[in-house]
Amino acid sequence: MRTALPLAGIGLATVIALSGCSMSTSTEPAATAEAAQTPMAEEMHTDTVNSDGAGLRAALTALLADHVYLAGAAINQALTDGGDLTAPKTAAAVAALDENSVDIATAVGSIYPDAEEPFLESWRSHIPLFVEYTLGKATGDQARTDAATSGLGAYAVSFGELMHSVAPELSAEAVQGELEMHATSLIAAIDANIAGDPAYYDLLKAAASHMPMTAQALASGIAENQDIH
Repeated sequence: MRTALPLAGIGLATVIALSGCSMSTSTEPAATAEAAQTPMAEEMHTDTVNSDGAGLRAALTALLADHVYLAGAAINQALTDGGDLTAPKTAAAVAALDENSVDIATAVGSIYPDAEEPFLESWRSHIPLFVEYTLGKATGDQARTDAATSGLGAYAVSFGELMHSVAPELSAEAVQGELEMHATSLIAAIDANIAGDPAYYDLLKAAASHMPMTAQALASGIAENQDIH
């Protein structure tokens, strides 16, 4: 259920720099080069694949999709091990998930160095809530499940406020909405897994499929804040 971490350890600033380097120097004749400088030509030849903004969004998409699949793997293994988070396979799955959290924070820190540690602390805090929800649901402890659900809702609010404080162009409410959808979609997968429903795999895929929208929302605000095109 895990996916590779194609951008693990690579900061967004590095990705942006690499995407910028993909624009080769033109060797066209002078007349052609002059024509390419006209507004019409510039509009027609806008690179929406290798641009810095596209690289930013792609980096976030990959990291956030990995987050969902690694979370699904860790939760599934925790259930297999009867909720024992110290069991070797569960511990390894949790460690891989935490490495992804560090990668996401490093990516954010490559653009906003002062925000890296607060981001990592905040991001890490929501993962145990999914574990609490899972264990509560699996053991029939409704109070535990409700507390975890409430915690995830509060986290979405605080994370939205954090991202807005880092980049004011990011709407706190919009980021909150993305995190609420993340929680809702992953909880649906968790419920199916606990129930032994084969739909679990499709639901986990659906949760991961939401991540490009989250990445786009974050990338748009960051790009506007940093004047990235």
